[in-house]
Amino acid sequence: MDPFVSALEELAEALMAGEDPEQALPDIAGEHDLPLPALRNRALRALGPLETYKQRQAELKKEREQTARRRDPVFAGASFLAAVASLNPRLSAEDRQAEIQRLATEYDVDPAAHKEAIERLRKR
Repeated sequence: MDPFVSALEELAEALMAGEDPEQALPDIAGEHDLPLPALRNRALRALGPLETYKQRQAELKKEREQTARRRDPVFAGASFLAAVASLNPRLSAEDRQAEIQRLATEYDVDPAAHKEAIERLRKR
């Protein structure tokens, strides 16, 4: 097996954990007996800019979730209602309505279609 594969996996995990790439790279290169410049070059080719890796992965995850919701309207509705249920109960009526509209846009649902469920959530 290519020794770079496990090193790149470890680096990806470190970056997702919020570690600084400039500190993680030398440590991982040392652990796997790899030349630092070679690991850095492979990492840049495989993972892209290391400083933005965590952010890009979060964006990809969000995009995949949005795609899944678009394919399944029931999943979109359930996700939307779960997000509405987790809204701060101390929000004013106007702020709550604004948040519901924002969530409806994010989850690509019609809030009017979920009006009864939203009203039941509000009574809790």
